[in-house]
Amino acid sequence: MLRFRLLGIPVGVYVTFLLILVLGPRDSARSATLWVAAAFVAIMLHEFGHALTARAFGGENISVTLYGLGGLTSFTHGRAMSHGRSFLISGAGSAVGIVAGLALVGLGRLNVFDSWPDAPVEFLEYFVFVALVWGVLNWIPIVPLDGGHMSEHFIAIFNEAKAPFIAQIVTWVTVGIVVPVAIKYGYTFGAAMIGFFAFIGYRDYKQRSQPPASEEDPRPAPPANPTPQDPPPAFPI
Repeated sequence: MLRFRLLGIPVGVYVTFLLILVLGPRDSARSATLWVAAAFVAIMLHEFGHALTARAFGGENISVTLYGLGGLTSFTHGRAMSHGRSFLISGAGSAVGIVAGLALVGLGRLNVFDSWPDAPVEFLEYFVFVALVWGVLNWIPIVPLDGGHMSEHFIAIFNEAKAPFIAQIVTWVTVGIVVPVAIKYGYTFGAAMIGFFAFIGYRDYKQRSQPPASEEDPRPAPPANPTPQDPPPAFPI
């Protein structure tokens, strides 16, 4: 695992991040390398959108991890965090990526990159693709994607107790709409990933909904959050 700090925030990159190769071009070593590099930068930008917004709102113990097909930003609340602020933190990652991607598209239409060598232009094309697609997909209201957390925090502003349950309803209604459309247009892998994410979100919801173990239960309760040393799952959640 590669570890470093960026803007004062610890970053960990697992070797499983190289699985991102399966989603990119593999016709040449150069294209594959540029794809991984562009995905790394785009996803780091996305995660730092979350991380820096969390820090601005008083979040502590902030860290970023890249693995599998994406990344994860984790933090603890240094003080009472409103659902409105949590909503903004969840949405900030995609917002930063989409703004950066659209800005590069605009510069491209102004012919800014016409005189650039092929390799940097190819890198920017991959970056724009990942930044925009990753950003838009993460805004789909499916827990545990950013959009699912955004919907849960928005609902919690009005009814905190029922927000997780209602967010699950929103999730599965969205799955029922998005998955058939994705399959119809040939995005079978994307449809499978959406179903996988929704299942993970439902599993976590059920775990959170269980009552605490009684004193007679000898089994220790699982930790609320994995320790930083615990390897993350293969996919972003």
